[in-house]
Formats: sequence, structure tokens, C-alpha cells
Amino acid sequence: MCRPAERGVALLAATVALAALSLTAVGLARSSLLDQRLTQNALAALQADALLRSGVAAAAVALAEVGDAPDTLRAPWTQRSGRQPLGAGWVEVRLEDEARRLDLNLMPPDVLRALCRQVGVDPTLVDALADWIDADDTTRPHGAERPFYRGLGLVGPANAPLRTVGELALVHGFDAETVARLRPFVTVAGEPSVNPNTAPREVLLALDPALAPLVALRDSRYVDPGEIETLVPGLAPTTAGRLTARGSTYTAHVIAGVGDLRQAVDALLRAPGGAEPEVVAWRPVTPP
Repeated sequence: MCRPAERGVALLAATVALAALSLTAVGLARSSLLDQRLTQNALAALQADALLRSGVAAAAVALAEVGDAPDTLRAPWTQRSGRQPLGAGWVEVRLEDEARRLDLNLMPPDVLRALCRQVGVDPTLVDALADWIDADDTTRPHGAERPFYRGLGLVGPANAPLRTVGELALVHGFDAETVARLRPFVTVAGEPSVNPNTAPREVLLALDPALAPLVALRDSRYVDPGEIETLVPGLAPTTAGRLTARGSTYTAHVIAGVGDLRQAVDALLRAPGGAEPEVVAWRPVTPP
């Protein structure tokens, strides 16, 4: 016969064992739930990635359909797709031609300074940008070369063309706010000319203040770059050579959603002269 003390010890041991089993069961349940959520999130991420790729492919098809027609703000490819249900989620696509912007690597300093004045940025920063891009070590009046960056413990300048607009943040004087102000109006896509039918007013005025009347004129009809010298008296001789009816690169801004997950990408497509569009860059971005 068991003594009372022994029965108490056995009961305590059984209670401890049951508690341990309960904790283990709860732990396993939580682990299983966590694994399930991770699996669901991983699946949603894969599905969203597939939707992004579908959106970029749709943008390429839209560009291919217009061939070598001039780019205008009323072209079919400029229209937003809106949120389109697809597969397990939805996708939204917006296309822009990069010829509506000023190329930071190709435009002369005087044009870039004029753009800075248009958007409220210090125009002397263009000297630092030029020093970052050029191959020499000669410092411009408001620029910065290797000794300056080394003195601050920084790497620079690149002595090469900018690879992305975001790289501007590494250039002396270009803080996040400055880069954000410039971003809608600049590119590094390799566009040597600007399309007067799609460029923002700030870009046209930076090229030449005489182009201001085109902003209203293009709302009613297509403006052929070849007729601009006739339409705009007083146009600088160099301006006409910087205008084009169509660029060669386009950015597809694509957003995809699956459940609560959102993903976005900016894909650069090259389609010179109406050639078959080709994706040449892919940059994940924060969904708006």
C-alpha cells in the first residue's frame, strides 16, 4: 500500500509531466502555425513576383503594338491600366518614356543648372555632379574631387557616368530631399534628346525658355520637332538638335498585390526605332 507522501510525490510528478506535455503541444502548435504563415507568405511573394513579370511583359506588348509612331501624352501606351485582377491577385501598370527627362550623363551643365532653378535646387550642385562623372581630378568652383571625399572618409567620386538616379545621393550636396525633387525630371537611361510632346514644363524651360508655348500647343495637337523652329521664334540654335519625336527607352512602373502583400518594380525597356522591346534593367521599389 502506498503511503500518503508517496502518493503526493507521484501526483506532483504526473502534474509536472502533464504540464510539460501541454507546453510542448502548445509550442508545436505555434511552430506549425508559424510555418504555415511563412509558407503562405513565401507563396504570396512568388505569386506577386509572377504578377510583376506579367505586368512588364504586358508593357512590352503595348510598346510593340505602336511600332515607330511618335510618342505623345495621348499615345495608347501612356494610359494607366488601373488595377487588373490576374491569377491570385492583381497588377497595375504605368509606362513612361525616358525621353521626357533630361539625361544627367549627357545634358550640358547649363541645361542641368536651368533645371535646378526650375525645381528649387541649388544650381551650383551641378559642379559636384560634373566632378563625380568626369575622369579628371580637377575640382570645379563648387565641385568636389577625391581629396574632398577622402577627407570625410567617403568613397568618391566615381569618375564615370551615373548608373542610377539614386546614385546622386552619393554626390556632395545631394541630400535625399534634393534627389527627390530632381527625380521626376532626370534620367540616366542614355537619352541624348528630349521629346517636346511628353516632357514636363520644367524640362522644356530648362532646355530653352522659348519652348514655353509648346506646353499649351501640344494639348491640341502633335508637335513635330522639325517644325518647332517655325512655331517658336527666338529658339536657340542648339535647342532644335536636342529634340526628338521618340526616345528609345521606357520605364514600366508595375505594382502587384496578393492578399495583404504588395510588391513593385521599375523595369527599363529599350525599344529604339520601334524595335522589339527588351528589358535591360529591373529595380525593385517601395510600393506607393
